[in-house]
Amino acid sequence: MPTIKKSSEAFEVGKLLDPDSSDSPISHIFDQIQKRNQLQITLNDALSQMGLGQFAEEVFIGEITLMGEVKLITHRAGIVSKLKNKLPSLLNFLRESGFPLKSIQLKVSPKPTSVPTLNKDTKEVLTPFVSKPSHKSAWTDLLQDIDHHSPVHQAVKNLIKKIN
Repeated sequence: MPTIKKSSEAFEVGKLLDPDSSDSPISHIFDQIQKRNQLQITLNDALSQMGLGQFAEEVFIGEITLMGEVKLITHRAGIVSKLKNKLPSLLNFLRESGFPLKSIQLKVSPKPTSVPTLNKDTKEVLTPFVSKPSHKSAWTDLLQDIDHHSPVHQAVKNLIKKIN
């Protein structure tokens, strides 16, 4: 990983975010993302060629160390037991594909590695806010203690209007 020296020199936003610029601090991150994606695609190809293609959607690339170790993560222990016997072949396939790996570790994640999606058919149920006279007096008392030039003052003022 390249070291980026701290500097008081200002960067232009376009230059900072340009992945094609070799001196951009963010170009290394884009390179690593592309390498990780290519490794995932190669892993999926390897699993398919080994007759384990049904597990390709459930095995993910985890940590990749500078020493050439990669962790494969899944949330099903059964997949780990099937992959253990295929590790030498899998490692050889990845090496032949151009990835300088020394070892592969298998890990079981305690929960799925994907982000659950919300069901679009489910509507969010909001409970109505019930206002009491004591609420309004408490907010009014607080409003007197807040600096009049503060944005918090305006926010509390707007809240009091909504309570009415």
